[in-house]
Amino acid sequence: MKQRRDSGGDRGRHSDVILELIPVASAKLPVTTENPPLSCLKCASFCCKLAGYVEVSRSDIRRLAKHLGLTVPEFEKKHIVEVTRKGEKLIKSGYDTCQFLDANRRCSVYSARPRDCQEYICWDQHDSTVYDFAKFYQDSIGKQQREEAKRMAEEEAERARARAKRRKRAKR
Repeated sequence: MKQRRDSGGDRGRHSDVILELIPVASAKLPVTTENPPLSCLKCASFCCKLAGYVEVSRSDIRRLAKHLGLTVPEFEKKHIVEVTRKGEKLIKSGYDTCQFLDANRRCSVYSARPRDCQEYICWDQHDSTVYDFAKFYQDSIGKQQREEAKRMAEEEAERARARAKRRKRAKR
């Protein structure tokens, strides 16, 4: 998922070439963050809801079309939500929810997902917005689950004490 770059201004005619090289050069640099990995299976799919836009290449489009049983033109007509001034084709715009996210918060085209999605890992991004949401969500859910387990254990211990008390009374 990519954050959209500003494409306006008087930067000169070669500045676009330089701007295009920045992602290529930075992709080769290892992105290291201090964020520990999260469990994608415990997440509310924030990467598919918040993480910017998803650009699809020709090969992504062919793979997705084949996966969905569509021709390339049918896929483009039905699933391309935006074409940028540079001609980039997007299946997810800005902070919209991805059209391929199903009701169970799973990717319905996971085996054929675009390269942008394959390479996106929320804890290895310079912008930690998605990671922060996911961490908060998972920590809150984890805390709730721990509290629920503690409550259940206390209830079970209370039942065990009540049974022991009844047995003691029955022996008298």
